[in-house]
Amino acid sequence: MIPSYAYQGPVLDLSALRYDPCHDWIFPSIIRAADHIASPLGRYYLYYAPHDAPGGLCLAYADAVGGPWTEYAENPIVARTWLPHHDVSHISSPHVLWMPDEQKYFLYYHGENDTTRLATSQDGIHFTYEGEVVTTAMYDGITESSYARVFPCRHATRGACYVMLFMGNNAGTRRIYAAWSQDGRTFESQRTPLINPPPGTNVTQVGAPWYFAKDGRHFVIFHGDQTDARLNNVITDMYLAEVGADFTEEKHLGFYYRREEVSPENMRASDPCLFQDGEDEWLFMSVGARLDQHIAAARRRI
Repeated sequence: MIPSYAYQGPVLDLSALRYDPCHDWIFPSIIRAADHIASPLGRYYLYYAPHDAPGGLCLAYADAVGGPWTEYAENPIVARTWLPHHDVSHISSPHVLWMPDEQKYFLYYHGENDTTRLATSQDGIHFTYEGEVVTTAMYDGITESSYARVFPCRHATRGACYVMLFMGNNAGTRRIYAAWSQDGRTFESQRTPLINPPPGTNVTQVGAPWYFAKDGRHFVIFHGDQTDARLNNVITDMYLAEVGADFTEEKHLGFYYRREEVSPENMRASDPCLFQDGEDEWLFMSVGARLDQHIAAARRRI
């Protein structure tokens, strides 16, 4: 049930990055740019961002999923100050999705932590701001609505075509919530948490969800944080839960990818991003220590 990935290593040369405000990179998002862009910089685009202020949404490109990846020369492609649309402390968590009905890429990101925003583009580089799509005001008792990803997913009773999964801070505990949309622009909230910290573990916070369906079943990968007093730091692994066709179930299935698969001393394997390329499935992720992470990849043959 749980696949095994071979760790491939970091995908960016951190020592060569032109834009590197925090030396900390998270939340990878991959698209096959050559499918919809006439003359892309490379066949594949990778989006990523720092966690802390000032943040900034960044782009790298490559002709193979395994790299080498080249930093876009004018990063960040979206900055925290984008007048007259927003002027915030930071922006982060880019997630890019091709929307066939509009023949555009939709870019979801947060900033501040209580707001998930949308911008659109035809070339994957230059974006038009579209507005706020999910905020904490749409939910009960949460103070964050961030680290969102959106997936094609039909819900029979809601009539929706897309599901957004994101991290909400509920009274100090971060849980995963869902929202539903017909067009990727206007979302209806599923107000109660979808996924809580896995029972029987020391995990206290969960986030960065990734949805996939397999054999008629519906799953969410997510990372879970726990504080390690010995290391005086946060340690993070990826977990798997089954949520059911209507996203009302919560069946925890254990580990999906453990931090030690990167190296014995690695403290985090977070922000999962699955990408299928031919017979290979790639797991892009953030690894390292909290606030000192980099983007890495693992691969398995399917």
